Amino acid sequence: MRGTKWQVPLTLAAVLLCSALLAPAASAQPDTFPSPTLAQPYQRGIDLSAYWVSEKYDGVRALWDGRQLRSRQGLPIRAPAWFTTGWPATPMDGELWAGRGQFAAAQSAVAHAQPQDASWRALRYMVFDLPAHGGPFDVRLPALQAHVAGLGQPWVQAVPQWRVASHGTLMAQLHQHERGGAEGLMLRRGDAPHQGGRSGDLLKVKSLEDAEGVVIAHLPGQGKYAGLTGALLVQLPDGRRLRLGSGLPDALRRTPPPVGSTVTYRYNGTHGTGGVPRFARFWRVRADEAPVPQNLQQNRPQPLSSNDL
Repeated sequence: MRGTKWQVPLTLAAVLLCSALLAPAASAQPDTFPSPTLAQPYQRGIDLSAYWVSEKYDGVRALWDGRQLRSRQGLPIRAPAWFTTGWPATPMDGELWAGRGQFAAAQSAVAHAQPQDASWRALRYMVFDLPAHGGPFDVRLPALQAHVAGLGQPWVQAVPQWRVASHGTLMAQLHQHERGGAEGLMLRRGDAPHQGGRSGDLLKVKSLEDAEGVVIAHLPGQGKYAGLTGALLVQLPDGRRLRLGSGLPDALRRTPPPVGSTVTYRYNGTHGTGGVPRFARFWRVRADEAPVPQNLQQNRPQPLSSNDL
């Protein structure tokens, strides 16, 4: 698929939050809708024969609740009517994907309160699970493939899944996919039922590790960055804080992502004490995440030591 590069507005999170507040009550997320499964990092030594392997798609996570698409946090995603026409009430979990290296295009399409046909026609909905299905993934997979085939829509595709026999084979496939522009690979345990939240039944395999944090302050720059933002102070899910200055582009130093924004950073493993990310550097703004209240600043006031400034 041919992708298009887009400039992603940093106010997308606010747009999505307003959309959720203005949505009619009838579109509220059902109480019984399964929460998404979130991946843990792959660690060598597991029994790979128990897992299915697929490409990790670098797009926007989207869950079909039987009536509309929703973000990972449950906020409505405004898709054109034609995109979901004919979809039955069966919940689906997948990724809105514009192609390898086109994450910005996927975010840009989702950013608009009024969906733009041209943007959405560049997307595919890559379906990787049926979260309401009661069986293990070994059973959910053929059901998913049959379900997607029954839709007969070329922009809805079942994610290809395959098996590997060894860590060496997995690493060779990872490097091959990364050379081709893929973000990485995913492992799904075949005998596991669907469960929401962070789970070892779903693993991500990547050469570079990444994680997310919430911006809680803009730290002033020094030297050549005097008068600009020198680093973002972000809070991690466990309450710790981290400075992100390395990798921050000049455009974001001039106009940094607002406090409450979610950003993604990359790092090379962790320090043995406390699991502090090593060589953390800014990667990108997660504009499809809802803003987080500023009261996060009340927790763990001391930032982690960092050489990023």
